[in-house]
Amino acid sequence: MKKIIYHLFLILEVYKIELLAKIFGSEYLCKSLFLCRSDNLKNILTNHGAFVGHNVQLKPMLSIDNYAVKNQEFSNIIIKDKVYIGKNVFFDLANKIVIENDVVISGGVSILTHADVGDRKMKRYYQRVCNSVKIGEASWIGANATILSGVTIGKYCVIAAGSVVVSDVADYTMVAGTPAIVKKQLQQ
Repeated sequence: MKKIIYHLFLILEVYKIELLAKIFGSEYLCKSLFLCRSDNLKNILTNHGAFVGHNVQLKPMLSIDNYAVKNQEFSNIIIKDKVYIGKNVFFDLANKIVIENDVVISGGVSILTHADVGDRKMKRYYQRVCNSVKIGEASWIGANATILSGVTIGKYCVIAAGSVVVSDVADYTMVAGTPAIVKKQLQQ
């Protein structure tokens, strides 16, 4: 009986979020993701254009910014099979984020697909950058790491906790630091 009530509660949560998102818009939808139960994150993301594969584990407190304002708000998210995404992860969806099979993204990770200062005087020196981010198969992103726009992380890579990844990482490589530098090559 408890399982039935819990399952019913999950369904009602999704309907509530979907209904209120239609009334209050995408901003409400993104705020709801942050507080949503893990069991419902996949449904809400896929209902709004994201691709989420099989056996994906999404922890709560997911933050999303720069989503499309019209239909398919989350179509820039592609999460393949057997991926784990920890608590308090941030996705910047100005461009695509592709997460391949068997990836682990630890809590507090930020994935940024763009950088710009807006319509400010500093724009003269720093033009807008907006590129996709790809995380290769079976890679592990440590807690509180940041991956910047345009970065491709190869397969079987380790990004140490707290690292800031500013350039591509080759397959079978461990990087650490700010900015992240190669610490060792993993055996293939």
